[in-house]
Amino acid sequence: MNCKYKVILSIDGGGIRGIIPLVILRHIEAAFAQQTQVGQLPQLIDVFSGTSTGAIISCALMLRDENGNCIHDVNNILDLYTSRGKQIFNKDISVRNRSYPLKMVLENNFGKYSINDINKHFLFLSYDIENHCPFMFTNSMESYRNTTLSDVMMACSAIPAYFPSVKMGDMELVDGILAAKNPSKYALEYTQTHYPADPILLISIGTGNLSPENKDAHELEMELVDRQLEDMSCQTSKLIYFRFQPDLKRANDSMDDTSSENIQNLMQDGQDYVDEYAAKFDRLFSLMKIRNKVVV
Repeated sequence: MNCKYKVILSIDGGGIRGIIPLVILRHIEAAFAQQTQVGQLPQLIDVFSGTSTGAIISCALMLRDENGNCIHDVNNILDLYTSRGKQIFNKDISVRNRSYPLKMVLENNFGKYSINDINKHFLFLSYDIENHCPFMFTNSMESYRNTTLSDVMMACSAIPAYFPSVKMGDMELVDGILAAKNPSKYALEYTQTHYPADPILLISIGTGNLSPENKDAHELEMELVDRQLEDMSCQTSKLIYFRFQPDLKRANDSMDDTSSENIQNLMQDGQDYVDEYAAKFDRLFSLMKIRNKVVV
């Protein structure tokens, strides 16, 4: 059966460690700008997905102005993380005021847009602590189409005991990491409902691999999802799976260490990974170049 590849971009949660996937995405975007006529990353992606900081990055990449041009590119999102990360993710801010810097940044960047303004498929992961279950914001949900993207992003990023939860109807929504730090499997299942006949190229980007002694339940769940998807890709020709997950060699494992030194270390860990795994990126680029060609 003839069909076309659909490309999913899935980004893990991880606070300030979102710098790592941004460094990787900067490399992917720059490589395609040099090799093809594709100059902006969203043109390469059919479905965006993210948890927490991954949802914020994905959402920013999808936004377009009235002329259809991307409002944000990878570089200015990275600049936002490096310049405002200290305000957004800093736990030293008093409990009463913790939500303010993040809320202000989200409202400034997403407040005038709603789910209805996004013309791409997406899945952003949150968790309902009232009903004890995951909650997924998608472009298919009719009852939430007028919800502002700033509220959606806050609902996906509100770390319990750090930021206040977001109330929507009978739900009390918090950081999607409680459902899955790595949203790739949710993203795949969602994509398959829309494109059941198409082969899928799934690009999953982590926010840094921790040393074994520092891994908690969320990190172990993230790795389980990775193994499951790797197994699935070996069992079917309809799924091609790439996982990009740099080791944290210089940076520490904190999601809120926004010191200048740690931010630079996160960027360096991301760049070192890009340099070390050039062949892996080349394989991805070869597949993405034919994403619009008919395959068997």
